[in-house]
Amino acid sequence: MIRSLSIALLLALALTGCASEQKRAENRNAARVNTQLGISYAERGLYDVALDKLNRAMKLDDSLAPAHVAAAFVYQKTGDARKAEKHYRRALELDNDDPVLKNNFGVFLCGQMRGLEAESYFLEAARNPRYATPDAAWTNAGLCLKAYDLDKAEKYLREALALRPESREALAQLAVISYHRGEYLSTRAFLQRYNLRTSATAELLYVAARTEEALGDAAAARQYEQRLKLEFPESAEAAASQSKK
Repeated sequence: MIRSLSIALLLALALTGCASEQKRAENRNAARVNTQLGISYAERGLYDVALDKLNRAMKLDDSLAPAHVAAAFVYQKTGDARKAEKHYRRALELDNDDPVLKNNFGVFLCGQMRGLEAESYFLEAARNPRYATPDAAWTNAGLCLKAYDLDKAEKYLREALALRPESREALAQLAVISYHRGEYLSTRAFLQRYNLRTSATAELLYVAARTEEALGDAAAARQYEQRLKLEFPESAEAAASQSKK
């Protein structure tokens, strides 16, 4: 009798375990579906609906890192930095070897004026062999560190350029750094590689005009100033260029 009850109990426990595993699997699948729906709504700018789906996903399975990443993105877009950081950090707890996540968290921290914290995440992302585009992390590190340390910023941007020599963002930022250091020949070289004829920003046209002016090419400086006035008439750079006359 005791043996019979013991076997029955074991069978009951086994069946309970199977049911629990099945329920967890169902919850995880439902969480994945809700996560995909949340991402889809977020991409269309429907943030309230996206959060509803993502919150459902995280309630069903809090260990699903993509749900936390998507929630962090939505909160970042809607201006709730505290909740965005909470979900970024939870995602990192769940997957600390995701270079894209680390790069994105670095971008978030930099946007919060926490560039020195962001730097370590950018570098971890850039040095991760799993990252398909490490130049993006190096470029972001350079952009972010410009406000804190120009030497580091230049170093990181050059790392990006070594990986992708045609990187327009890296070339543009290196031109700006060289200009602010008074290294006008380097500025001109970076701008030539960038090729302002195909596209330009107000900042780069201003830098190009002042660089050519410093190097004694008045005609080239005037051409850049004319483009600046024509293409970006309301910019601060156009006003600054006008005030120099």
